[in-house]
Amino acid sequence: MRYVLGIDQGASKTYAMVADERGGIVGFGQSAGACHSTNGMEKAVESATAAASAALAQAGCTIEDIRHVTAGATGVDWPGEAELVARHFASALRCPLERVQVVNDCIIALRAGTRKDSGCVLCAGSGLNCAVVKDRRVEVIFGFYIPDEDQGGAALGRRTLRAVFDAQMDLIPPTALTQELLSYFRAQSVDELLHRYVDGGVTPQEVLYLPMLLERAAAQNDRVALDILEQYGKTLARYAVAGLRKADMLDADIDVVLSGSILKCRIPVLKETVAAQIHRHAGRARIVDSYLEPVVGAVLMGLDKLYDVLPQSLYDRIEADARQMDLVRCCASN
Repeated sequence: MRYVLGIDQGASKTYAMVADERGGIVGFGQSAGACHSTNGMEKAVESATAAASAALAQAGCTIEDIRHVTAGATGVDWPGEAELVARHFASALRCPLERVQVVNDCIIALRAGTRKDSGCVLCAGSGLNCAVVKDRRVEVIFGFYIPDEDQGGAALGRRTLRAVFDAQMDLIPPTALTQELLSYFRAQSVDELLHRYVDGGVTPQEVLYLPMLLERAAAQNDRVALDILEQYGKTLARYAVAGLRKADMLDADIDVVLSGSILKCRIPVLKETVAAQIHRHAGRARIVDSYLEPVVGAVLMGLDKLYDVLPQSLYDRIEADARQMDLVRCCASN
């Protein structure tokens, strides 16, 4: 029996999974999150090794039993970084380098979301990334090209704060967001909240929580909150359209996979806007929610190396096992 190891390393957690050549998930491990560029390579390697060791132990395997290791790692944005991280992971795992592949984590999210060889992914969590793959070859990863004002939950949080300040100046209509934020920050007035924000008293973690308040206000049909979500949907779509244009794929029959906590928003206007804006330029694109956790995509990329085309039975088995292990994100498969 041949086995593959998949790793998904993000800022908040690291997952590892072992699967056999028939798609059976036989081992799973989890450890702390890390990013080699912000937390240091030692921390990234330590977290990846801990998760992988747990998965291997549960599977009853050793690294010698693993034919391929695929790791999706946050922060792999610059040329040469994938090879650098792969060398460190291979050394720590005591695995031959030629068996280790490292990609940006949005690439494994794309592989988890579509069975096609070509596609686009929008990953909107605490940050934002967009990537395009054509015939299994990575064509576009925007990474650091995306400015801070568009970066996922952080951007939406800042836009939510800005709306409260703008409403206070009567630049926009009154909004339920005002009371939501005053309650959350335990501030007596918008003046107090602004003073705290200007003085650096609002933490990044607090900003990342604000999209939840935004969604709650939008659920109350608050016009300002709905407008923020609609405008952010247009922002997200711009990157997908630009990526498809760069890859000469606007006319292609492809999936655009939506992944990340922001795109789990229950308010329809966000994803409806993303879909409508993309379809203005890429009419044949199919907009799909991410179904399997990205770590499953890492495993699928490893299995891709064992087959010319993955059989239907393999997909059926890995999806069934993923459901049993609560490694699915939506109610229905693609």
